[in-house]
Amino acid sequence: MPKAYLFDMDGTLVNTFDLIYESFNIALKRTGKRTLTKEEFDKNLFGKHIDSSLFELVGPVNEKEMERLMAAFQEAWFKTLGKVKVFKNVPLTLQRLKAKGFKLGVVSTSPRDVIEATLRHTGMLGYFDVFVGAEDVAKKKPHCEPIVHALNALDIGPEEAVYVGDTIYDIQAGHSTGCYTIFMLNKYNSDVLENEKPDRVVSDIAELVENGKV
Repeated sequence: MPKAYLFDMDGTLVNTFDLIYESFNIALKRTGKRTLTKEEFDKNLFGKHIDSSLFELVGPVNEKEMERLMAAFQEAWFKTLGKVKVFKNVPLTLQRLKAKGFKLGVVSTSPRDVIEATLRHTGMLGYFDVFVGAEDVAKKKPHCEPIVHALNALDIGPEEAVYVGDTIYDIQAGHSTGCYTIFMLNKYNSDVLENEKPDRVVSDIAELVENGKV
């Protein structure tokens, strides 16, 4: 029996597929960089921390420009926060897991301010005992460090946690940490299963507690 459930945020708890793309392009435009097509964004950046892929797509970005870019992204994100939609059955499932005594956490590549604002806006912040954002770790998913950071904060081991996510990087991070890993299947990510083998696949978060199972 696990002691904690850790979740990716975007694409797992909330539907932000288009909003992240829109906010990121606004940020690129404001910082004088070329905007990306949806195909470029989905292939190179969605679900990942901004890394060398960005340099290859829009040209060299120094540390100061990166700071401006991220500040512009957060500003654009906060302006569109009202458009964020919670996936079906997420609040009810979190409520049921919490009632059963599980610790809950969010492990995301988004900045902490974005995570907190998104969870607060959607009424979910109170469910979580910990959340880990981009600033909290040196290495991002698919490295195990973000999940390990959350486990340490909760004072539990990887064998006591379930990690739930919707990208290949989530599955790889969960596996490298040693957590039981659940993949959230949606219309964008079925190709992940061609190369990765999560411990379980669900298409509705309510399946986590269906028929009394946890």
